[in-house]
Amino acid sequence: MKITRVICHAYRMPLKTHFASSRVKMTHRELVVVELQTDGSETGVGWSTTAGVGAAAAHALIIGYLAPMLVGSDPRNNERIWQQLWMECHAAGPGGITTLALSAIDIAVWDLKAKAAGEPLYRMLGGARQSVDVYASAINLGLSTAELVTQVRHQLADGYKAFKIKVGRPGPYDDLERCRAVRDVIGDEGILMLDANQKWSLPEALQRIRILSDVGPLFVEEPLLSDTIDPHAKLRAATGVPIAVGEQLCNRFEFWNYCREGAADILQPDVWKVGGITEFLKIAALGAAIGIPISPHGAMEISVHLAAALPNAMHVENIFGLNLFDFGATRQAPDIVKGRITPSDTPGHGVVFAREALTEHLLVPGEEIERSPLYLPLA
Repeated sequence: MKITRVICHAYRMPLKTHFASSRVKMTHRELVVVELQTDGSETGVGWSTTAGVGAAAAHALIIGYLAPMLVGSDPRNNERIWQQLWMECHAAGPGGITTLALSAIDIAVWDLKAKAAGEPLYRMLGGARQSVDVYASAINLGLSTAELVTQVRHQLADGYKAFKIKVGRPGPYDDLERCRAVRDVIGDEGILMLDANQKWSLPEALQRIRILSDVGPLFVEEPLLSDTIDPHAKLRAATGVPIAVGEQLCNRFEFWNYCREGAADILQPDVWKVGGITEFLKIAALGAAIGIPISPHGAMEISVHLAAALPNAMHVENIFGLNLFDFGATRQAPDIVKGRITPSDTPGHGVVFAREALTEHLLVPGEEIERSPLYLPLA
């Protein structure tokens, strides 16, 4: 099997509802889709997404530099392809736009590899379980307490047993009141996770997490700027509340820096950001080697295959409004039953994009993008 042609497009999809966390105001989701055609009958499809910045750059990197290197390659040699492309871009940066571009390619490579074997992706990757837990996640910091409680009640009625909510309100006791209200709804048996989106300094985080420990969170996600490792280790040691990181980390070396400094209890690699499945598996192995579980960040449609394949994966995240179906990229809604999801049993990953819907939102190379800043200024 040889790759004969690489097709790539980038899209900027308007969200049905605009979202705001403690640091970010999101109006669009950007998407890069790669299609690998072969000399046989199979075609592999891969993708990566961003919160609204960077898809055009990843698209340019793929089309201008990486696609020509893929033609003639055997997609079954995913390690060879990954290393060649990553090293080709390494001088430009070992993460960020580089790994956003590489992720879309690598997922397409694995789609082809699984199709060639006639296996669903999760079984090709290891097949540790048939289905996995899903937790309900939403960008809900802007909701009133009453609105937040209503949202969680609906999620609970849909069968979810685990929930993640945003924290980072101006006052610590405002966050606590909201978290207590949610805890009252889900009960002692419900699993509650908190996400600060890198909002706090170390002194703030020490105070806030001690206050929020009252609601028994499974973890607090991204309490500090992700570039700062030593403060995470100090925070973890001082509070005793599990700390989760990884949404903003881009390769196994960045994850290892956290692991070796004792700065994380739970790793949250995003398959779209770390360079795809090939690199995600290495990050999961790092966690397994030192007893740290993996909680895949977002990317539910691929994360379900990864979590079903790996014994140290905890669950997957359904970010309401940001899964592929919710922002209009696919026509098939995720089949979540009583808080669990089963990966597709068709060969490959089974994701089919709504091409005609995507075309309406095509990013034109070199064209200026009208948008507002993604990150909110610091208060």
